[in-house]
Amino acid sequence: MICRQIQPEEKQQYNSVVRHPVQTWEWGEFQLSQGHRLHRLGEFEGDKLISAYSVSFHSLPKTGHSVGTLLRGPQITPEMITALNRIGKQENAIFIKLEPDVIHRAFSSDDQVSAAPAALDFPGLLPSPKVAFYPFSYVIDLTKSEDELLAMAHAKTRYNIKIANRYGVKVQEMTNDEGFEIYLRLLFETTKRQGFYLHDQKYHRDLWKILKPTGTVHLMVASYHQYALAAFMLFRCQDRLFYPYGASADVHREVMAPTLLMWECAKLGKSLKLKSFDLWGSLGPDAKETDVGFGFHRFKQGFGGQLVQYLGTYDLIINPAMYKIYNLVDKCRWKLLRAKANISRLIS
Repeated sequence: MICRQIQPEEKQQYNSVVRHPVQTWEWGEFQLSQGHRLHRLGEFEGDKLISAYSVSFHSLPKTGHSVGTLLRGPQITPEMITALNRIGKQENAIFIKLEPDVIHRAFSSDDQVSAAPAALDFPGLLPSPKVAFYPFSYVIDLTKSEDELLAMAHAKTRYNIKIANRYGVKVQEMTNDEGFEIYLRLLFETTKRQGFYLHDQKYHRDLWKILKPTGTVHLMVASYHQYALAAFMLFRCQDRLFYPYGASADVHREVMAPTLLMWECAKLGKSLKLKSFDLWGSLGPDAKETDVGFGFHRFKQGFGGQLVQYLGTYDLIINPAMYKIYNLVDKCRWKLLRAKANISRLIS
């Protein structure tokens, strides 16, 4: 097995083996547009590309150090660890965060099935104190018929879909600049209302500019009496659909627009002949109503997908001394960000 850098002329080959939107060539271009440094690597057997992934490095201001991320990449291998250690040292990285796109457990009502090892045993690789993606998600099987998908959904979700239809809520795909402006407005309204942290508008505009021409992004909008009430951005990669971003207005909540919108998104996935719909994060099997984010969890749970747990978040430590300092500073930084978001919500 040979591990080496992927060349620009190998873009199509690279995209043919990656399985997650944030590992596509185009997402790498977005990372570069944000000022990060990027390495695309591939593992080859002869001339055949077996596995590929991108690792980006984010500079830490005034330190000369960086932090690497390899999110939703393939299964970690010895060749990957060797390559990342080499590149991490070149980039003066403190550590590289890895979150493999590998399911560890799939939960059902009465059991759970392990699908991958519970831990990864490589030198310098430790469970991370901080995740990037939620470790759990609901995944809907789009190979089932519409009737089967509706039967899998919770009774309350089916009822809310009927309510939205009775009110005459309209859902349409608006994968254009007009749809993006609707989506962005609702996204920042939701962020302000909920008091959670979000990247600034430039980040989202840059993402849209780069992904729009690829045909892999879809914008879905639900409207009531010509007023946009909810908008979702979806990503498509290989035979999978993903729901990373959603937003809704704080008016006419009685018409259940987001519920109908999510159902129509699942139907879109079926029309595109995709096999699964990953709802991009939820709480775990023991979620409680008092948990932060339980409302979003319950909303996604209502569509009857299977709850899965991904392999987890690991840090490949390149500089052990700086790693301890970084985690201490980062913990304080996020406490400050959350406090500022809460203050903003209270005074708005």
